[in-house]
Amino acid sequence: MRSLCSWSSESLPEPQRLRGWRDALHATVLEMDAVPLQRDGFFGSIERCALQRILPHQARGTPQKIVRGAADIARSQHNAYYLLSQPRLPWRAAQAGHTALLQPGDAVLIDSREPYAFDFGAGLDDLSIELPIDWVAHWVADPARLIGRPLRADAGWGLALRGVKEALVPRALRQQPADHDALIEAQLGGLLSLLGDAHAPTQPESADAQARILGVLRARFMQAGLTAAEVATEAGVSLRALHRAMAAGGRGFLPTLMALRVEAAAGMLAQPRLRHLGVAEIGRRCGFADASHFARQFLRQRGIAPAAFRAQALR
Repeated sequence: MRSLCSWSSESLPEPQRLRGWRDALHATVLEMDAVPLQRDGFFGSIERCALQRILPHQARGTPQKIVRGAADIARSQHNAYYLLSQPRLPWRAAQAGHTALLQPGDAVLIDSREPYAFDFGAGLDDLSIELPIDWVAHWVADPARLIGRPLRADAGWGLALRGVKEALVPRALRQQPADHDALIEAQLGGLLSLLGDAHAPTQPESADAQARILGVLRARFMQAGLTAAEVATEAGVSLRALHRAMAAGGRGFLPTLMALRVEAAAGMLAQPRLRHLGVAEIGRRCGFADASHFARQFLRQRGIAPAAFRAQALR
């Protein structure tokens, strides 16, 4: 189980809350300043839960502005990219000459090495993900294409990004197995790659690459812990090309892998000669290392629990 780190101003007397919040931001995120937009009742809280390489944060609070200037950057001993959004409230972000009004779900990629300003005038309801600089460079050919620009959540890859991003709520992550961290991170990286390449010409070899990738997936989906990097290597494509090819086919890497596993499990559950195998064992043989994860995926895709599906199929 992952560990959850949290801080809240609730335990502090009101006159000390703003200073405590600023100190918490410096300690858990970056050097930056918070400016309250209401006279009384200031509040701020933050939770963090790390995956393999990325670090999701969730911050809540009263209306405020957050500013990171040149002096803050000079004092920083740590830098990263941050993918920010507010699931329920609008806000404004400014960096690299871009100023954007962001609606709920819209995201923006921020580089902590450059000054920025955020206006959470409707309230702070931030879900951000800290992304290592080398990790972003691996996935996005030219991160400058994305910095400070709104990634709209109403359609296309921005909509897909919202779905993946809003699943990374720290408190919920704490309860989930860490087995698929690499897959989750690859899904997020692939979507950022697609958004960064949104205006690039379509690669003519994408259909052939997709066929090779699917061939590897069909041959190896029963292998627990299978990663996109392993599939890409065997298919002879880069990790970025794998995610572009899979997304171009209408379904990403992780959903395709889960669908193949659930389909195989359904076939095994429906076979009378396999009655002696438990449901969890069938899930394990189809690549699910965790029985509860198997049950959730099966229910999500089939609308029925695996044990109930077996009972109906063998009736």
